Amino acid sequence: MALGTHGLSATVLHETPEAASGEKLDDSAIVVFACGVDDPRQLASLRRLRRDLRRPALVLISPPITGTGVRRALDAGADALVFDTELENTLPTAVHAVAMGQSVVPRKLRAGVERPVLSHRERQVVALVRNGLSNAEIAERLYLAESTIKSHLSSIFAKFGVRSRKEAAAVFVDLEAMTNGVSVGSDSGPPLSG
Repeated sequence: MALGTHGLSATVLHETPEAASGEKLDDSAIVVFACGVDDPRQLASLRRLRRDLRRPALVLISPPITGTGVRRALDAGADALVFDTELENTLPTAVHAVAMGQSVVPRKLRAGVERPVLSHRERQVVALVRNGLSNAEIAERLYLAESTIKSHLSSIFAKFGVRSRKEAAAVFVDLEAMTNGVSVGSDSGPPLSG
């Protein structure tokens, strides 16, 4: 309905991201996906959808979130973020902007768009977490106390806005892919727009 009032229409509707992933969409398509960014399973669905549909623009509809949540949504592959409480007023504008190659985030949260900066040691720790090492193994490898590793992980969790090692590793992989100019979830190809 929000799109219809502005002369836009949805051509295909799917109940799950898996169903949408099977679609053959051209580069001009715009995918609108509803997802709770603060729910790790739904965020994983967003990452999977972006991995499967690398080219089409992706507009995310989410319950209101923090600036850190905005960063997670963008890092997971969203080109635009619209809060479900403001859907009727903002979705058509976001779709138009994304169609013109722009990224869209709520103005009040634009400060959260900056990627978190990790110290050299934090990067080492999260890279070892990604490789499956325990805190004790990381401490031994880096010649640090295990309590220091826990402190670094606490800082990493806060910067990434995550609650688990698995989430931190996923965000780190996404950031590394973005830094190296690789699309989220792919081994090659141009970076995501935005």
